[in-house]
Amino acid sequence: MKVVDLTHPISEATPVYFPWHPKTEVERTATFEANRCEVRRLSIGTHSGTHIDAPSHVYAGYPTLDQYDPGLWYVETQVLDFTPREARKEITRDEVKARLKQEGVGVLVKTGWDVHFGEPDYYATYPPISREAAEYLVEMKVPILAADTPFSLDVHYIILKRGIPLVTNINNTGQLKDGMIKLIAAPLLIQGSDGAPARVLAVVE
Repeated sequence: MKVVDLTHPISEATPVYFPWHPKTEVERTATFEANRCEVRRLSIGTHSGTHIDAPSHVYAGYPTLDQYDPGLWYVETQVLDFTPREARKEITRDEVKARLKQEGVGVLVKTGWDVHFGEPDYYATYPPISREAAEYLVEMKVPILAADTPFSLDVHYIILKRGIPLVTNINNTGQLKDGMIKLIAAPLLIQGSDGAPARVLAVVE
């Protein structure tokens, strides 16, 4: 068994999608010299870095992350390998359909774009999942959808409307191959949250 950490580390260099998203700040508030211990204050947006989106992110009155059964955060998941992938090249319904045959399993989309995380054009050049591919994933009853990229707003609306959480900006997908893994995607338990940073791991047999 191998455990792969799929999480981007949190730091003040963590990029954000829109200019109005809050910047990440890490401030030391206690020191060994003054307080005999170290403490840091963390300020981070709910949709920064490796994180999970709840339906309430884009739909008023829809479920928040803390309303999900915690069993969802440990799920059989199929890795769909689309590497190497060109910038901005959509992942189509036919491409997903050719790989995903089993209903009811989580899906992790691997494009290799995680290596560009933090670059100035990361959010402008990633290869997105198409609307039609997202609709097919809904048809296949996926309980959770993860990717090493952001998701377009259209995909947010299609997937989150069905109550399927989005695990966004995962890392280290170069260590994963096509096939089944156990995905551990544990968001911070923030009451009433539209999303949350998460520690995401892959258990590979």
